[in-house]
Amino acid sequence: MITEKLDRSKKPIPGAPRDVKFPGYFEATLPNGINVIVIKDEKFPIVSARFVFKAGSFFDGEKYGISSFTSEMLTKGTQSRSALEIAELVDYHGAFLSSGCDFDATFVSCYSLKKYFEKIFDITSEVILKPAFAEDEINRLREQKINSIISYKDEGDYLASRIYKKNIYHKLPYSKPLEGTESILNSLQKNDLENFYNTNYKPDNLIIAFVGDIDEARAVQLVEEKFGSFTGEFVNNTVAEDEHLNPEKKVYIVKKSGAVQSSLKVGHLAFKRNIPDYIPASVMNTLLGGSFTSRINKNLREVNGFTYGARSFFDWKKYSGDFAVETEVGNSFTAPAVKEMLFEINKMKNEFVSDEELTSVKNYLTGNFPLQLETPNAIASKVISLKIYDIEKDYYNTYISKVNAVTKQDINDVAMKYLHPEKVTIAVGGNPDEIQKDMMQFGDVEVFDDVE
Repeated sequence: MITEKLDRSKKPIPGAPRDVKFPGYFEATLPNGINVIVIKDEKFPIVSARFVFKAGSFFDGEKYGISSFTSEMLTKGTQSRSALEIAELVDYHGAFLSSGCDFDATFVSCYSLKKYFEKIFDITSEVILKPAFAEDEINRLREQKINSIISYKDEGDYLASRIYKKNIYHKLPYSKPLEGTESILNSLQKNDLENFYNTNYKPDNLIIAFVGDIDEARAVQLVEEKFGSFTGEFVNNTVAEDEHLNPEKKVYIVKKSGAVQSSLKVGHLAFKRNIPDYIPASVMNTLLGGSFTSRINKNLREVNGFTYGARSFFDWKKYSGDFAVETEVGNSFTAPAVKEMLFEINKMKNEFVSDEELTSVKNYLTGNFPLQLETPNAIASKVISLKIYDIEKDYYNTYISKVNAVTKQDINDVAMKYLHPEKVTIAVGGNPDEIQKDMMQFGDVEVFDDVE
């Protein structure tokens, strides 16, 4: 019989974080420059392959949206198979095939049962090496993407995000919409896609990562068989402009007539992914707004009741990045919410965090880290990110020890270095009739009927 009463007012003391060693993986580079990675896992008779070209929308040039369009066209037909034939073959084998891109990379992914994988690998190789860029498929995809953009413009968070990125990244390609614009999509022709493909889809710019029940030697052999004659050299002619913060606070409102809520995004330029300060900056942000128990979420959600949720984050990219806080609030809470965001950012800069806060966030990050390595596909994603962002190979093996080594002084140092509340861009998708006057307290206000 238990007679001792449990004191529920005391938080349980977490155990020591598990020591996690990042799983080993096989890696080889073919003579033509293709980087092959194999993460073997025989638990299930399944194999997946990810093909990653280190060229995303950052390389779009003036035809922004072309990287996204080109990547999606890969699965829309090859020189010997139509889009329908590809889809039917993939479905027949109970497999999966997709393509797409982000700002820094283009991805093609496939997986199937082991017994069908080589057939699916054949199809995927053909998709990558011999795209048809058929006119009818171009027109069909163009219509789909334009309709998507039109629907996005009804969403306040999309409007806020677009005006925010346009004004913090300035001339950097990250300022452009990944999906393109209606006018540019309407102008894209087959030769534009072919030129982008021929310029950026090169073997020395390609990573192929295998995950699952496959031998390393057979994986390399498959790549040699299908991609051995793939030639050419990737030349990066895109120059990243010098980064610069806006000199003062600016407020941009994109009109969403009749809206009863404001979608808010508040932030500024920060830094690219592979900086030495990445881990202490991540710890600092998790305290500030990177978790449900963070300061910003507690303030806006629990203390003031402005929103159901708010978060801050560093949007890491290869050539630059930004820091932002975002949420959605009722019109009457728009200015008060911004005021509280800035208060918490300033507090992070001007006061040391408590021992309890720092211990709690370290336990959260180190305890969550093993969960990010539970599947071979998750491990593959981590390995690929090392390659895309030029991160040291032992990053994940030292992650936990580096998180635990972060001090209160480190938190203050990165907050002082990377948080600039006096120079934020404040972007709102909402109703200017309801919020414009109150937002003038933060700086000059510009109102837009639309945004690219």
